[in-house]
Amino acid sequence: MANRKIIHMKKINSLLVLLMLASTGFAQTGDSSLLQLATAQQLPSYIEKPSDAAGIFAIYPDSGIPKGSENWTWHEQSTTLEDSGKMVRNVVIPTVTVFRPEKGKANGTAVIVLPGGAFYVLMMKHEGYEMAKWLTEQGITAFVLKYRVGHMPEKDEELPAFQSKLFGALPKVSQSEVYPPMSHPLVEQARLWGEEDGRQAIRFVRQYAKELAINPNKIGIMGFSAGGGISVNAALQHDSLSRPDFVGAIYAGYRIISPYPNDLPPIFIAITDDDKYVAPISSARLFEDFHKLGSSAELHIFANGKHGFGTRKQNLLSDSWLSLFKNWLAAQGFLSMPEK
Repeated sequence: MANRKIIHMKKINSLLVLLMLASTGFAQTGDSSLLQLATAQQLPSYIEKPSDAAGIFAIYPDSGIPKGSENWTWHEQSTTLEDSGKMVRNVVIPTVTVFRPEKGKANGTAVIVLPGGAFYVLMMKHEGYEMAKWLTEQGITAFVLKYRVGHMPEKDEELPAFQSKLFGALPKVSQSEVYPPMSHPLVEQARLWGEEDGRQAIRFVRQYAKELAINPNKIGIMGFSAGGGISVNAALQHDSLSRPDFVGAIYAGYRIISPYPNDLPPIFIAITDDDKYVAPISSARLFEDFHKLGSSAELHIFANGKHGFGTRKQNLLSDSWLSLFKNWLAAQGFLSMPEK
């Protein structure tokens, strides 16, 4: 009897997934692969699914749990902060949450968005969902990636003490730092998980480009802080399927890779001169490295705005970065409508 009940519930869940995806336009692409994928994945109920998202998918096959994380006993959790909105922690199953432009406005470009959070949390509002919605207004299909992060306490009341201890152990950033410093060993391990998840997200989106109605040669990745570091790494370490076509590095805490590949994509870099967590000069060095190797690069260092500005409007100089990013995307050909 219990088995029959489980099978019945799976059928109900599958039907709900099919109805949701059909209502958001995935069924209009003329291919049922994504519908079948979503039905087969059956993501756990604790994984957040925003009501205005077109869908959510695990980026790894089978169980969705990447190699090396199979024995993790925790699961994804979220907390809402008064000033910063949704904060996600303890991600085990990396997913992309899809946001689509209005019907008839999609230009075929896709951007994978990576929130920051020191490789231990993901700040989903100003560095995730709001960024995705801005991208859809430009005709871009957005994919917010929840990547694996370091393990944090599962009880909310234990978070403040853990975070205080963690950030107290991180190296202090020198404003003269040429490259971002290496961090705490546990943070660096989490960084490697995030980097692999970033590459896998690009592979996933490219694999399903037809079903998602996007151009497989117009897939970008952008991120903030830790997410920016993962995005930069995708440009520096990739295979043919995981190479991004362009990169957005917003106050990016990236990792040094040597030597650089000879197929660097175009990059847009933004940071503020009063950033106390990522040295501004490290973004200048990133620009220099890309420029010397012949890659198209654009750099903006704003006099104020501090770390973590994201999509916030603060009446500071960093507020203009989105309009500059839009101009850059247009100049690179990523906002033009596909020819019919």
